[in-house]
Amino acid sequence: LLPFAAEPNLLGTAYRAVQQAAVQTIPTADPAPAPAPQPTLPRTEQAPIFSASSQPPQTSAAPRPLADLASLAAGNLWLLWLCGALGLLLRKITIYQSFMRYIKAGLTPVFDLERLDQLAITAAQAGVRRPVELCVNPLVSSPMLIGFFHPCIVLPRADYSAQEFQYIALHELTHHKRRDICYKWFVQITVCLHWFNPFVRMMGKEVRRSCEFACDEAVIRDLEEEERIVYGDTLLRAIE
Repeated sequence: LLPFAAEPNLLGTAYRAVQQAAVQTIPTADPAPAPAPQPTLPRTEQAPIFSASSQPPQTSAAPRPLADLASLAAGNLWLLWLCGALGLLLRKITIYQSFMRYIKAGLTPVFDLERLDQLAITAAQAGVRRPVELCVNPLVSSPMLIGFFHPCIVLPRADYSAQEFQYIALHELTHHKRRDICYKWFVQITVCLHWFNPFVRMMGKEVRRSCEFACDEAVIRDLEEEERIVYGDTLLRAIE
């Protein structure tokens, strides 16, 4: 999940152990004999340590602003990563809140008792025990499930047939049972943490598609062949 790892990790420890074992197996050459000591001259015959012409070496004190800036950026690279991750996460949360306000602004609860009873029966068949609301919003293009704590199925229209509504409700209830909303947000957090990696963005798009396909496969697993055809026709009409 995190794009970095702690320094004392298992792989690094194993690599250092293997490297140390390899170094220990390399035969070392015989040490060279120590050089013979040279006779020292009397103090009066030794060369002077400092001469008049010798001067201490001068070090270059010229500033290096580009090198200092590069080293500062390299040392604080984690800060750049953190700012990018937090900025992208706040942007996604803001967009999601705006979308939810847009959806909730045109919601109309469904009070048809027959349709609500059908939803309750479908939820019992799907193994969903929590109550799920049912609303209509003509602003949405296809049925969807919203809400973390108070789930609600939003339909673009209310004139679905009984069989179409049953399959639509079964699809959205399967999303709720599998907690796909939480899973998709977990993937979005991962994309924010890896904002510099284009392959993780591609993975996020693929996960969204895979969630829908997996939900459809879970629904049609217990359907007969004719019911699967009707379910596929319902999906095609929703896409249209």
